[in-house]
Amino acid sequence: MENSRIVQKGKDLTKGHQWFQKFSTFFSRIYSTELNPMYNLGGISVLLFAIACISGIYVFIFYNINPRHAWDSVEAMSNNVFNGWMRSIHRYSSDLLVIFILIHLLHTLLTSKFKRLVSWVSGIISFLVVILIGVTGFMLVWDQKAKLTGYLTAKLFSSLPIFDPSIAGAFLLNDLDVVGGFFKVALFGHIVFSLVTIIIIWVHVLRISKPKIFPPKKLIYYVIIALGIIAIAFPVKSDPPAQASNLPISTTFDWYYYFGYYLMKLFSVNTNWLILIGSGVVLSIIPYLIKRKNNPPAFIDLDKCNACNLCAYDCPYEAIDMLQVEGKRKAILDPDKCVGCAICIGSCDEHAITHPMFPDLVVMPKPKSDVTVFSCSYFPEPELPSELNIQRYRVPCTGSIMPKDVQRMLENNTEKVAILSCEDCYYRLGKTWTINRFLRKRAPLFSKKFDASLVQLLTLTQYSKEKLLAFSKETVSEEGGSGEINIGDHKKGNPVLSVLIMTLFFALMIPLSSTTVRFFNPAEKTLIVNFKYISSPTEYEQFGSGAAHMQVKNPAVKRRSPVTLKIFSTKDNKLIFEKEYAPRGLRHDIAMFIFTQMVVDEDAVDVVLTETAFPDKQYKLDNIKLKQGDGTFVILRDDKLIVADKQGF
Repeated sequence: MENSRIVQKGKDLTKGHQWFQKFSTFFSRIYSTELNPMYNLGGISVLLFAIACISGIYVFIFYNINPRHAWDSVEAMSNNVFNGWMRSIHRYSSDLLVIFILIHLLHTLLTSKFKRLVSWVSGIISFLVVILIGVTGFMLVWDQKAKLTGYLTAKLFSSLPIFDPSIAGAFLLNDLDVVGGFFKVALFGHIVFSLVTIIIIWVHVLRISKPKIFPPKKLIYYVIIALGIIAIAFPVKSDPPAQASNLPISTTFDWYYYFGYYLMKLFSVNTNWLILIGSGVVLSIIPYLIKRKNNPPAFIDLDKCNACNLCAYDCPYEAIDMLQVEGKRKAILDPDKCVGCAICIGSCDEHAITHPMFPDLVVMPKPKSDVTVFSCSYFPEPELPSELNIQRYRVPCTGSIMPKDVQRMLENNTEKVAILSCEDCYYRLGKTWTINRFLRKRAPLFSKKFDASLVQLLTLTQYSKEKLLAFSKETVSEEGGSGEINIGDHKKGNPVLSVLIMTLFFALMIPLSSTTVRFFNPAEKTLIVNFKYISSPTEYEQFGSGAAHMQVKNPAVKRRSPVTLKIFSTKDNKLIFEKEYAPRGLRHDIAMFIFTQMVVDEDAVDVVLTETAFPDKQYKLDNIKLKQGDGTFVILRDDKLIVADKQGF
């Protein structure tokens, strides 16, 4: 007959963590629980970032930053077997970094672990910075993809008043005088943003005790081997050089870094800014949009505290510090950092720590139960065998179970103790500390007077009522404390199968790293007018006063004339485009950037530029033949409008 004692206070906790455990257990069977990639998403992300940095330093040795030679240097690198392999590792580790950051983010959302605001926001920022690092890296190759990247980036920023929109045309026209300076900026950003990412990672784990910066050693080997295999099997190739054509009509597209750029194909520049800023704000305020309350904080009775420091060592979130109180060293809890896991209760031999959700344990003599069951608050309602007399407690985390309490229960009122735990602890360290305490590897130790085989730990994915029944019927040694705790976990993995599955997963990302996307239609006739223009002054400002010798001979320009750009069809002189451009600056006295890009149906057009205040001052270029595919560029050079070729002349 079941005698079930269930104590639970507070609201039910999220089911997302349980679902994630059930999904991830498939990989535990192959990798083992300890090496399960799904339980090491953050560590794998940091590892991939480190690999990308190391391989990037090596690749940079062979790179020529001059845009005239950048593509050739990258091609020469790719033609060398080892250097090309390192380039592929650099590229694929960067792609996989984005993938694992996104999976890590989704895991955090699913399991509601976004309550720690600093960790969440720093994680969002790290993702955005990684995208910036990748985009600047792609531009340094100076192939057709780099040209498209530069063009789209310049087009996005052209909506800002301080940004020169003609830079977009400079990228398309291969104006290396402009692009060369940008290369230095891109390289500087590529390096600096990488260093900034290291700082962001530090901030990300700042309030976490004993963070797993890198995954376990064997898992590191699996990742490196799998990455090396796909780098050999799928070597990275560049697009044709940027100088091959004016318009990047058909380029490869790395969706992991360029997903935002595709929106430039669908929406206007201003709409893209709204999407960019809006999505960033929404992601950052998710902790406020989706309310998830932590458990209430624990309470420490300072009169009972003996300053053993174990609770401070064991707290997963560094919520406890040892401080001086009235001349005595005591454990002081910071309620803002405390998430209510109650792991500190399991650390305290003096029972100085309490928690509202921790049940009142019955440890005094009474009729013995067959099994006493402790279940984690994230463990679903277990199905218990009806044949057994069971006493059950629900605790915030299995790490809150005090070995001394288990000893007293085994001595007074139960035959055995079962602990039902997460496969991967929601509070990171609870399961680990529980196992180590009962293995007598971490204080407070489970006494050697008691046989640890009387205690069994079953994870969420391993538990069944049949296993609990079998455990209750197991005979134990009569040699006292010689046995060890039974841990129902996936302890052994298959290294060969582990590497194979990881390699296949890595290979799945290859198609999305090199798809073909068209931003320009080769069947269309594109006209681009692009140049800088300084119009004639309309007002002057005289500085100086007093004597004639104190007057400025050349007065400063106070205002310049706007200009009007008109485009006519050569065939019937029909006006097909008209736009007025105003000089920049608060006083409209600075040079303006003339830039327009349009698809034209006519075979030939006339372009006329007229100063509004001085209609007689006019620039005109007649009968401009438009061609399909590569576009037609009109620029101002030597005080006249000309049609430029792909080298900018």
